[in-house]
Amino acid sequence: MSRHGPSRLARAARRSARLPRLLLHVLIGVLIAAALGPGQRRRYGSTRPLAWWSRGLCRIMGIEVRASGIACDGAALFVANHISWLDIFCIAAVCPTQFLAKQEVADWPLFGWLCRRAGTAFIRRGGDHGASEATEHLVWRLRQGERVLVFPEGTSTTGETVRRFHPRLFQAAILARCPVQTIALRYPQAGGLNPVAPFVGDDALLPHLWRLLGEPGLTVELRFGAVRFPPHSSRDALARQTHAEISALTADAADVTTNAHPGPSSQHLLIRPRPNTRVTSRHLK
Repeated sequence: MSRHGPSRLARAARRSARLPRLLLHVLIGVLIAAALGPGQRRRYGSTRPLAWWSRGLCRIMGIEVRASGIACDGAALFVANHISWLDIFCIAAVCPTQFLAKQEVADWPLFGWLCRRAGTAFIRRGGDHGASEATEHLVWRLRQGERVLVFPEGTSTTGETVRRFHPRLFQAAILARCPVQTIALRYPQAGGLNPVAPFVGDDALLPHLWRLLGEPGLTVELRFGAVRFPPHSSRDALARQTHAEISALTADAADVTTNAHPGPSSQHLLIRPRPNTRVTSRHLK
C-alpha cells in the first residue's frame, strides 16, 4: 500500500460515516424550513430552529466552534470577515441572526433554498441598485428588532488578510439607528490557518463540501468585538473602524497557540454566548 493509502482510507471512512447523517440532517432542515419559513416580508417567531440546525451541522462536519466576547442583544448589525460558506452556520450556532449573502448563494442546490426559507437577503454584485435594495431590506429587518449579519468585504478570502470593507451596507445601521458589532473569524490549525476551510476563487459548493467531509475536523474561532451604539458618524467611518478592529482581532488571535483538533472519540466543544453575558463553554451531548 502506498504511503497515501491510510489517509485515503481514513477520508473514505469519514465520508461514509458523515454523509448519511448529513443527508438526514438536510432533510430535517427542509421539513423545518417548509413548516416555519417566513417568506420575504415576515418575521420569525424564533431563531431557535436555525441555531439548532446549525449546531447539528457543526457536529456532523466535525467542527469545533470556539467563541469569545459578548454578543449584543436585540436589533444589531453584525459585521464579519468572510472565509467560507461555513461562516454562516458557525455564527448561527452561537449567535442566530438573519444574513445577507451574494445572489449566487440563492442558486446553490438545496442550500440556496434553505437560505431563502431562513430569511436570508441576497445582494446582486455590481452597481448601486443591488446595494440599495439590500440596504432597504436590512433596514426593514433591523427596525423589526432582528439581528442581521453582513460580510462587508463582498467576497470570501483565505483568512490571511482582511480586505477593504465596502461602506454602503453600513448605511442600514445609520438609518435604523441600531448598534454595530464586529465578529472576527479564523479557521486555525497547528502552525497556521486551515487551507481546506476557505471557499474562494472558482470553488463550487458540492466539491468543497466533499473535501470537508473527508477532513478529520475543523476549528473555527469567533471573537465578538466592541459594540458601537448610535448615533453613528458616517458609513465610511463605520467601515474603517470595524475593518481595523477585525484586522486587529484576527492578528491577535494568530499569536495565540491553539489546541490540537479533537480526536475521533473527543467531544466537540461549542461555545454559546447568552445575550449580553460573557461567553462560556459547554460540551455538546
